[in-house]
Amino acid sequence: MKRNILIISVLILWMLPAVGQFTRPDYKAIRKAVSNPKSEYYYPKLLERYKNGDSTFTKLEQHYLYYGYTCQQEYNPYDMSDVDMKKYLHSVPSLGDDDCRKLIGMAQEVLEKNPFKVSAFRVIFYCCDQLDSTELAAKYARMQRNFALAIIESGNGKTPATAFYVNEVEHEYFLLSLFDLSPGNQSLESIKGEPYDVLEVDENDYGIKKLYFNISSFNLKL
Repeated sequence: MKRNILIISVLILWMLPAVGQFTRPDYKAIRKAVSNPKSEYYYPKLLERYKNGDSTFTKLEQHYLYYGYTCQQEYNPYDMSDVDMKKYLHSVPSLGDDDCRKLIGMAQEVLEKNPFKVSAFRVIFYCCDQLDSTELAAKYARMQRNFALAIIESGNGKTPATAFYVNEVEHEYFLLSLFDLSPGNQSLESIKGEPYDVLEVDENDYGIKKLYFNISSFNLKL
């Protein structure tokens, strides 16, 4: 049910046609705001609220939460913190309750290292369903909604000018799953000095042939 609500919210925002309605990240301004202890967007405060599953985030707070992570020391666009979790997941032929509890713990450890790691959310949702842990699942659904909507607010992906801004490649495929789109070939393009991942998509009800993702944040760590 909560996933359906997120999908509906995402689709409504995706329909927005006007460029002026999108909120693109200004990384210099974001760094200044999230680094200032007196700012309402001071990052430690936003992150604490996020980890507590706060459902009262405004659109701007979601924006500074997601894109402000690129200004943190631990940000890595090529993060592989979920390797051990995935190894354990694939080593167990059939997941029992104890396995699910262990995997939830491992996924939570991953989210401590990278609070927006989609694979960890996926594991938590699956295991919570197995264990009927609806309250815990609801908390992580609120967390995921906060950063998903921040990405959606950045564009619609239909052109380079209205590209989605993402912090890591995994988030590109996460958005496709929300739109129920199947990915095809991926290419890296430089357009007007900006780097883009361009994902072709299979035939779909939207008539979309490819989506553009601005990945300029990847270079912030270089």
